[in-house]
Amino acid sequence: MTFEFDFILVGLMQIFGFFVQGCTGFGCTVIAAAVTNGLLGTAEGVPYRTLLTIPFLYYLGVKAWREVSWKDLVKIVALCAPGILIGNYLFYKISPTTAKICIGAMVTIIALMNIYKHIIRPLVLKKTDEEDAPDTTGRKIFRYGCLILGGIVHGAFTIGGPLITVYTIEAVKDKEKFRNTMNMVWVVLNTWNIYTQFRNGAFTPRMWSALAIGLPCAAIGFFLGMGFLKRINREQFLRIVYLVLLFIGANMLITSLMAVL
Repeated sequence: MTFEFDFILVGLMQIFGFFVQGCTGFGCTVIAAAVTNGLLGTAEGVPYRTLLTIPFLYYLGVKAWREVSWKDLVKIVALCAPGILIGNYLFYKISPTTAKICIGAMVTIIALMNIYKHIIRPLVLKKTDEEDAPDTTGRKIFRYGCLILGGIVHGAFTIGGPLITVYTIEAVKDKEKFRNTMNMVWVVLNTWNIYTQFRNGAFTPRMWSALAIGLPCAAIGFFLGMGFLKRINREQFLRIVYLVLLFIGANMLITSLMAVL
């Protein structure tokens, strides 16, 4: 077993990433991706992030399996599965930087629209919405489109989470059920990713050494996030989700544009 100071820096970043994961059910791998890949390298950083999530995904999956929206989970997996296979093929055809710019821009716009609705309008402008907007055919097409596109992007570049979240946050209204449903999505997708990464020989001794430090840090963040979720209401939860989406989308967009320039 080897030790590098970078392993500590990567582990500390997981505290924040997994706090968000424990609260919202998504975000830990994308939030920590820049630090993890920057210090460990992409070849070891990607499987590191996948393996790091598994104990916590399985733990919550067993603990909260009764509080999962199974109907929506089936829809998500069914619509993402073909997209993931398409994405595996497109991985060799599309520039990841171009994909990140497009997805980052889309997620940023969606997040900003909802931040206006859930934060600026009620808290800054002091205006209240009369009723929730009706669930029109156009809104349904948009949600399912995000879900299908999310599967394709996840299969190609493992960054489809923000788009899958756009569907799930509208479909699953209860905050804990949303978190638990998103968790089960990653149980399915990350189990598949581990299988493909293991088959491709991605697990190295250096990665296991980094993982030994990262796991305790991730546990601290994860359980703090689970406790925090119980202390907030749905509106506060939505504000957190859309702020996280804004951070993820803007970070993806800006860093990808900087790589091009």
